[in-house]
Amino acid sequence: MTTKFTQKCFSLLSGDMLFSSVFFFFCAFSFAQQEFEFSIPDSLQPKSYIELKASFDADKKDSLSRYVYAKSYIAKATQDDNRLEMTKGYELLGFAHHHNYRKSFSYYDKAIEISKNLNNKHYPAILYIYKGAILSEKNNYKEALENHLKALEYAEANNNVELAYVTKHNIAILKKHLELYDEALEIFKECYEYEVNNPDRDEYDFLQSHFSLAEIYIEKNTIDSAVKYNTKGYNLALKLDKRYCKSFILNEGLIAFHKKNYRQTIEKISKVVDSLGDEIPTRVPMNGFFHLAKAYDSLKQKEKAVVYYKKVDSIFTAHPYSFTTNLIDTYKALFSYYRATDDKANEAYYIDKALLASDIYKEDYRALSNKIIKTFDRRDLLEKQKELNKALNQKDKKYSTLKLFAFIFIALFSIAIIVFYYKQRQIKRRFQELVEKHEKAVKAKQNLTQITNEDEKQIGLADDIIEQILVSLCNFEEKHTYIKPDITLPNLSKRFKTNSAYLSRVINTYKNKKFAEYLNDLRVDYAIEKIQSDKHFRLYTIKAIAIEVGFNNSQSFARAFKRKTGIKPSDFIKQLESIST
Repeated sequence: MTTKFTQKCFSLLSGDMLFSSVFFFFCAFSFAQQEFEFSIPDSLQPKSYIELKASFDADKKDSLSRYVYAKSYIAKATQDDNRLEMTKGYELLGFAHHHNYRKSFSYYDKAIEISKNLNNKHYPAILYIYKGAILSEKNNYKEALENHLKALEYAEANNNVELAYVTKHNIAILKKHLELYDEALEIFKECYEYEVNNPDRDEYDFLQSHFSLAEIYIEKNTIDSAVKYNTKGYNLALKLDKRYCKSFILNEGLIAFHKKNYRQTIEKISKVVDSLGDEIPTRVPMNGFFHLAKAYDSLKQKEKAVVYYKKVDSIFTAHPYSFTTNLIDTYKALFSYYRATDDKANEAYYIDKALLASDIYKEDYRALSNKIIKTFDRRDLLEKQKELNKALNQKDKKYSTLKLFAFIFIALFSIAIIVFYYKQRQIKRRFQELVEKHEKAVKAKQNLTQITNEDEKQIGLADDIIEQILVSLCNFEEKHTYIKPDITLPNLSKRFKTNSAYLSRVINTYKNKKFAEYLNDLRVDYAIEKIQSDKHFRLYTIKAIAIEVGFNNSQSFARAFKRKTGIKPSDFIKQLESIST
């Protein structure tokens, strides 16, 4: 079953878009003309917009020809000073680059810029929907939600009720993926009521609404409601297209699982899960295979369960954007199974796969729901990996005599106690020094460093350039912009309207640090302040704190923290907690 946003967005392209504004803004034309230069081939000169669009649609396999048709469309619209047709042309150029979604986004963004003042029913709302749909598939939930909300804003402003409900449905799907089931359910119900009362509804959209409601009620374990909407959806699928019945049969298997009828679960899901079709989102068969595995597990048939857990893993390996929290339980079941059978090689393999999955999604860490964060705690996986590696390395090692073992153990234990107490004293002393130093730094006001002739001569830049960079750095620090994870010397230079060499020289001279050290120190200071002032922040994992203040991972955060303070962040938090209690 194709997702609703794919069905609706691209079906809208076939309709004629009315040009609702006759007032052309000079800035939009200038934008299009400056950004686009292309000579229409002689053979395409006489073609109309409709003919160019038809040629584009007919030539789906030849990407080079599609580029020519799309660019000719834009050039023609630019010559005609027709902003609506310019928008459609950039939309086509975005479609032509579908294999590179970030490239396609650059053309959708140009189309948005041109069309945002048109007051058109479809544009730019539908362009935001394209972007949101693609980003959802890529699991970039935060950016996807931003685009869906923009789509909703323009759809409602331009009175496109149908498109507004399509967008609401997409937002609900996003919330369902984040396991915000109650919020998703309210939106799905609102969309369903709209379609029930809309005599001109798209029946395939209506079918999708039944499926979404059945899915969400299954997740909430509200089985009576799940059965109600799944049965209605199945009967509607029988009338529209029997191929869609398979998704509802799979839901019947999931419902049977919640009723603890595991044999019926196996019967229903096995019947359809291998033949759902490529148009079905990969999360659907993954969910089916996972519940097959759980059903066999419940029937104490561990070997059969492992077969289906591995199928979940194989789908994720082939489609790493298809992340679900069932994947977490899948890997837990696999490495637990191999731990129980003393197969340490496979146990290590699936722990590594779980860690790999965690790494893939670290960039969207803050956008994921609390359940995913709490369940997929990287620290726990790393601890298991550490224990397993130790067991593997020591498996074939034996001590020569028990006496030697006892002697070494007692000696090491004694040394460890001495080192432990020494380190604790050292950590406490450094903690006290750090707190005092940080309090003094907070009280001290940050002033721009005075620019002297000697500094100007040393740095080799004019004083007005130095002053402009210092002012930008001051704003950068005061607004805590440095906690954004994508800060680099080149993009910060661009934001400051200077170049990397100038910015680097100023930081080296006036901050007495290299850029990386300067950025890391700001983030560490911010983390110290948050940990001291916010009790809830102390409850975060080290990884969560690291990402919250702009680091990519906990290791780089811990290194930067210890370099600056002399102690690890975990020790700092422990010392702070000991004082609080």
